[in-house]
Amino acid sequence: MTRIRLALLAVLVVPLSAPAAPPPSISASGAKPAPTKPLVLTPGMKRPVMSPEGRTIAARIWSTPDARMTELQSQISAMTQQRMQLISAAPVDIDQLERLLREEELLQTELRARKTDRLMLLLRSLPEADRYPALQNLMNPVKLQSSKPAGN
Repeated sequence: MTRIRLALLAVLVVPLSAPAAPPPSISASGAKPAPTKPLVLTPGMKRPVMSPEGRTIAARIWSTPDARMTELQSQISAMTQQRMQLISAAPVDIDQLERLLREEELLQTELRARKTDRLMLLLRSLPEADRYPALQNLMNPVKLQSSKPAGN
Protein backbone atom coordinates (compact mmCIF):
# COMPACT_ATOMS: atom_id res chain seq x y z
CA MET A 1 0.00 0.00 0.00
CA THR A 2 2.87 2.36 0.84
CA ARG A 3 4.56 1.62 -2.47
CA ILE A 4 1.44 2.66 -4.35
CA ARG A 5 1.26 5.91 -2.36
CA LEU A 6 4.93 6.64 -3.00
CA ALA A 7 4.55 5.92 -6.72
CA LEU A 8 1.48 8.14 -6.88
CA LEU A 9 3.26 10.91 -4.97
CA ALA A 10 6.27 10.65 -7.31
CA VAL A 11 4.04 10.97 -10.37
CA LEU A 12 2.39 14.06 -8.92
CA VAL A 13 5.54 15.76 -7.60
CA VAL A 14 7.87 15.21 -10.58
CA PRO A 15 5.81 17.25 -13.07
CA LEU A 16 5.58 20.10 -10.56
CA SER A 17 9.35 20.20 -10.06
CA ALA A 18 10.19 20.08 -13.80
CA PRO A 19 11.28 23.39 -15.34
CA ALA A 20 8.49 25.25 -17.07
CA ALA A 21 8.64 25.27 -20.86
CA PRO A 22 7.99 28.48 -22.75
CA PRO A 23 4.44 28.92 -24.00
CA PRO A 24 3.84 27.33 -27.44
CA SER A 25 3.39 30.75 -29.07
CA ILE A 26 6.98 31.72 -28.25
CA SER A 27 9.97 29.48 -29.04
CA ALA A 28 13.23 29.33 -27.06
CA SER A 29 14.83 31.90 -29.40
CA GLY A 30 11.99 34.31 -28.76
CA ALA A 31 10.56 34.18 -32.31
CA LYS A 32 7.05 32.97 -33.00
CA PRO A 33 6.96 29.53 -34.65
CA ALA A 34 5.60 29.09 -38.15
CA PRO A 35 1.91 28.29 -38.24
CA THR A 36 1.22 24.58 -38.45
CA LYS A 37 -0.86 23.03 -41.19
CA PRO A 38 -4.43 22.32 -40.16
CA LEU A 39 -5.21 18.71 -39.44
CA VAL A 40 -7.21 17.22 -42.31
CA LEU A 41 -10.03 15.10 -41.01
CA THR A 42 -11.04 12.38 -43.44
CA PRO A 43 -14.06 10.15 -42.89
CA GLY A 44 -12.12 6.95 -43.57
CA MET A 45 -9.57 5.23 -45.66
CA LYS A 46 -9.19 6.10 -49.30
CA ARG A 47 -11.11 3.59 -51.33
CA PRO A 48 -9.82 2.10 -54.56
CA VAL A 49 -11.74 3.43 -57.55
CA MET A 50 -12.85 1.48 -60.59
CA SER A 51 -12.38 2.83 -64.08
CA PRO A 52 -15.42 4.18 -65.95
CA GLU A 53 -15.37 1.07 -68.14
CA GLY A 54 -15.35 -1.17 -65.04
CA ARG A 55 -18.21 0.78 -63.46
CA THR A 56 -20.26 0.38 -66.65
CA ILE A 57 -19.65 -3.38 -66.71
CA ALA A 58 -20.50 -3.73 -63.00
CA ALA A 59 -23.67 -1.67 -63.35
CA ARG A 60 -24.80 -3.79 -66.31
CA ILE A 61 -24.20 -7.08 -64.47
CA TRP A 62 -25.69 -6.02 -61.11
CA SER A 63 -28.73 -4.37 -62.72
CA THR A 64 -29.65 -7.47 -64.76
CA PRO A 65 -32.52 -9.04 -62.83
CA ASP A 66 -32.37 -12.74 -61.95
CA ALA A 67 -35.91 -14.06 -61.71
CA ARG A 68 -34.80 -17.27 -59.99
CA MET A 69 -33.02 -15.33 -57.23
CA THR A 70 -36.16 -13.31 -56.59
CA GLU A 71 -38.19 -16.51 -56.52
CA LEU A 72 -35.73 -18.15 -54.11
CA GLN A 73 -35.82 -15.17 -51.77
CA SER A 74 -39.62 -15.19 -51.67
CA GLN A 75 -39.68 -18.97 -51.06
CA ILE A 76 -37.18 -18.62 -48.20
CA SER A 77 -39.25 -15.83 -46.71
CA ALA A 78 -42.42 -17.95 -46.93
CA MET A 79 -40.64 -20.88 -45.31
CA THR A 80 -39.47 -18.65 -42.49
CA GLN A 81 -43.08 -17.62 -41.88
CA GLN A 82 -44.17 -21.27 -41.92
CA ARG A 83 -41.43 -22.16 -39.46
CA MET A 84 -42.47 -19.34 -37.10
CA GLN A 85 -46.10 -20.52 -37.22
CA LEU A 86 -45.03 -24.11 -36.60
CA ILE A 87 -42.85 -23.13 -33.64
CA SER A 88 -45.58 -20.98 -32.10
CA ALA A 89 -47.96 -23.98 -31.94
CA ALA A 90 -48.13 -25.67 -28.53
CA PRO A 91 -47.11 -29.19 -29.58
CA VAL A 92 -44.28 -28.62 -32.06
CA ASP A 93 -44.22 -31.18 -34.88
CA ILE A 94 -40.50 -31.98 -35.01
CA ASP A 95 -40.73 -33.97 -38.24
CA GLN A 96 -42.43 -31.13 -40.07
CA LEU A 97 -39.95 -28.64 -38.60
CA GLU A 98 -37.04 -30.76 -39.83
CA ARG A 99 -38.59 -30.97 -43.31
CA LEU A 100 -38.96 -27.18 -43.42
CA LEU A 101 -35.39 -26.62 -42.22
CA ARG A 102 -33.96 -29.04 -44.79
CA GLU A 103 -35.94 -27.45 -47.64
CA GLU A 104 -34.88 -23.97 -46.53
CA GLU A 105 -31.26 -25.13 -46.37
CA LEU A 106 -31.45 -26.34 -49.99
CA LEU A 107 -32.98 -23.06 -51.14
CA GLN A 108 -30.35 -21.01 -49.31
CA THR A 109 -27.59 -23.13 -50.85
CA GLU A 110 -28.98 -22.49 -54.33
CA LEU A 111 -29.31 -18.77 -53.58
CA ARG A 112 -25.69 -18.56 -52.37
CA ALA A 113 -24.52 -20.46 -55.47
CA ARG A 114 -26.35 -18.01 -57.75
CA LYS A 115 -24.83 -15.02 -55.91
CA THR A 116 -21.37 -16.57 -56.23
CA ASP A 117 -21.92 -17.24 -59.95
CA ARG A 118 -22.95 -13.64 -60.48
CA LEU A 119 -19.88 -12.37 -58.63
CA MET A 120 -17.58 -14.61 -60.66
CA LEU A 121 -19.23 -13.40 -63.88
CA LEU A 122 -18.56 -9.83 -62.79
CA LEU A 123 -14.92 -10.51 -61.90
CA ARG A 124 -14.28 -12.33 -65.18
CA SER A 125 -15.91 -9.50 -67.15
CA LEU A 126 -13.89 -6.73 -65.50
CA PRO A 127 -10.49 -5.62 -66.74
CA GLU A 128 -7.61 -6.81 -64.54
CA ALA A 129 -7.08 -3.35 -63.03
CA ASP A 130 -10.70 -3.16 -61.82
CA ARG A 131 -10.85 -6.53 -60.07
CA TYR A 132 -9.03 -5.41 -56.92
CA PRO A 133 -11.18 -2.28 -56.38
CA ALA A 134 -14.35 -4.29 -56.99
CA LEU A 135 -13.37 -6.91 -54.42
CA GLN A 136 -12.25 -4.29 -51.89
CA ASN A 137 -15.55 -2.44 -52.20
CA LEU A 138 -17.53 -5.67 -51.88
CA MET A 139 -15.59 -6.83 -48.81
CA ASN A 140 -15.54 -3.41 -47.11
CA PRO A 141 -18.71 -1.60 -48.15
CA VAL A 142 -19.07 2.09 -47.43
CA LYS A 143 -20.87 2.71 -44.15
CA LEU A 144 -23.08 5.74 -44.27
CA GLN A 145 -22.84 8.00 -41.26
CA SER A 146 -26.02 8.43 -39.30
CA SER A 147 -27.31 11.94 -38.73
CA LYS A 148 -28.34 10.93 -35.20
CA PRO A 149 -25.85 10.78 -32.34
CA ALA A 150 -24.89 7.29 -31.16
CA GLY A 151 -26.79 7.62 -27.86
CA ASN A 152 -30.20 8.17 -29.49
